[in-house]
Amino acid sequence: MTPSTTAKPGARNISRIVRSVGSYRWWVTATALLSFITLGAGIGLLAMSAFLISKSALVDSTITLALTILGVRVFAMTRAVSRYAERYVGHLGTFKILTRIRIWFFRGMEPLAPAVLSEHRSGDLLTRILSDIDTLQDLYLRVLVPPLAAALAVGLGCILLAGFSPWLGGALFIFVCLCGIAIPLAMQSLTRSSSSSLVQDQANLNATLVEGITGIADLVAFGRQDLLQGRAGHITAAQQPARKQLAHARGIAAGLTALLVGLAALTVLGFGVSLLSAGSLDGVYLAILPLVAIATFEAVGPLSAAYEHLDKSRAAATRLVDLVDTTPTVLQPPQPAVLKLEKRGSPPRDVADLSIANLSFRYSQHGPLVLKNAHLEIPAGSFVVVTGASGSGKSTLAHLLLRFWEYSQGSIQLSGSELNLLDLDQARSAVALVAQHDHLFDTTLRDNLLLGDSRADDQRLLLACDAVCLGDWIQGLAAGLDERAGENGNRLSGGERQRLMIARALLTEAPILILDEATEHLDAKMQLKVLDGVLNWRSGLTTILITHESPLTSNIDMHLHCKDGSFSEVRVE
Repeated sequence: MTPSTTAKPGARNISRIVRSVGSYRWWVTATALLSFITLGAGIGLLAMSAFLISKSALVDSTITLALTILGVRVFAMTRAVSRYAERYVGHLGTFKILTRIRIWFFRGMEPLAPAVLSEHRSGDLLTRILSDIDTLQDLYLRVLVPPLAAALAVGLGCILLAGFSPWLGGALFIFVCLCGIAIPLAMQSLTRSSSSSLVQDQANLNATLVEGITGIADLVAFGRQDLLQGRAGHITAAQQPARKQLAHARGIAAGLTALLVGLAALTVLGFGVSLLSAGSLDGVYLAILPLVAIATFEAVGPLSAAYEHLDKSRAAATRLVDLVDTTPTVLQPPQPAVLKLEKRGSPPRDVADLSIANLSFRYSQHGPLVLKNAHLEIPAGSFVVVTGASGSGKSTLAHLLLRFWEYSQGSIQLSGSELNLLDLDQARSAVALVAQHDHLFDTTLRDNLLLGDSRADDQRLLLACDAVCLGDWIQGLAAGLDERAGENGNRLSGGERQRLMIARALLTEAPILILDEATEHLDAKMQLKVLDGVLNWRSGLTTILITHESPLTSNIDMHLHCKDGSFSEVRVE
C-alpha cells in the first residue's frame, strides 16, 4: 500500500534525498512503529469497548467484567501516550532530517559558487534552500510513515477478523485495498501535474517576491510598485487551477473513502449476522466486527494525501538534486599538489611569488577572449598597482587567482606550483580579495571581522580597524564591535563599509591580497591613509591594487596597465 514509484528521475531524486539523511532514517522507522501502536491501540479500544457493552447487557455483576474494563483503560492510555510519542518523535526526527538535508544541499551548492550560481536568480536559490526543503518534511511524515504504519495496522485488523472467519478478514482486506490503493492511485493520476506545477509556480512566486523586496526602495522611489504587484498577482492567478484541481481531488477522495468505510462495515456486519445465524459466532462478539473494520480504516485514510505529498516532494527533490548535480566550473584535482610557501619576516609569515605565462581566458565557450596571452611576474612582498579601463580583464585575473573560474590556456604559478593542480581550499587560502561589491552580513561588526580570522580577539580586531582608519569610529559607537552592520552593510556609509571589508581581509594574513577597486568610495586623502595602513600591516606580503587611476603614493613597486586582456609594465617614477 505504499505510493507507487517507478524508475523515473523523480523517484531517483527521492531516493537521493532519503540516502542523504543517513542514520536519521531510523527516526522514520520509530515514528512508523509508534503510529502502528497508536492505530493498534485504537482498534483494540473499539473492539474491547464493543465487547464490554455487549457483555454488560448479559451479566448482573461488574466483577466478571473487571478484566475487560482494565483492557479498555489500558488501550485508551496506550493510544494517548503513543499518539503523543508519535508526534514528538516524528516532528523531532523531521527537524533533524531537514537540518541534514540543508547541510547536504549547502555542501553540494558551495562548489558551484560563484560561476554556476551566478546563472540562477537569487530568489530561486533562496526558495530551494527554504521552501523546497521545507516541502520535504511531508516526505517523511506524510509519505513514508503512513504506508508503513497502515500496512501493519491493516494486517492486525484483518488477522483479528479472520480469527472469527476468513471471509471477514478477506472482505476487510478487499475494501482496505480499494481505499488505500485504488483511490489514491486514481487521485494521483488526476493531480500529479497539478502538484508538480504548484511547486514550480510557488518557487517562481517566492523568487519574484524576494527580488522585489530586495529592490523595493527603488520601486517606491520611481513609483513602480505596480510592477511587483502585477507579477505576483499573475503568478498567483496561474496557481488557482492547480489548487482547485487538488481541492476537488481531496474532496472526491474523502467522499469515496467515507462510502467505502460504510460499505465495509455493513459487509462485515452482514457476514457476522450470517455466522450468528449459523451458530458459528457468539452474539456478544457481533458488535466487535464492524467497529474493528471502521477502526482499521483509520490507518488507510491518510494514504490519499500521501500520493499528493509524494508528487510535491518529488518536484522539490528534483529542484534540489538538479542544482547539486550541476558540474562545477572549477573541479578539485584528483591528486592535489602541495603548495610550498616560504616564510619571511618577523614574525615569520607565508609569502608567495606569482608567475603568469601565456594566460588566455573566456567566460563561455564561444564568448570573447577576456585575457589574451597575459604575462606577469610579481615577486613576493611587492605592492603592485593594476590600472585599465572597465572590461579590460583586471577583475577577471583576480577571479582566476581565487579559482572562481577555471583556466585551460596558459599557466598561473604560486611559488612554482601550478594553481589549478593545488587543493582548492589551499589555493584559495593563499589569496584574499576585497571587491567593490563584497558582502557584509546582517550581524555585528565583530562577527563580520571574525570571518577573516576566527581566532582573533577584540584587540586584534581593533588593530586591523586602526590600520584602515576605522578604529576610532568603532570605539566611539555605543555598542562598539557589537554594532550591527545591517543588511549588506546598509547601516554603514560607503567608505565605512569598504574599510571594514579591507580590515577583514587584513586579518586573513593571506600571502596575496587583491584590492579590486576597494578604495573607490574614499577621497584621495583617506585612500592614501588606508593604503599606508594596509602596506604597513602587510609588510613583506604581496598586495595588488586594481583601480582606474594609480594612487599618488611613492610605495609602488610595480605599475601594470591592462588593455584588451594583456598586461604591460609602466615605469614607476
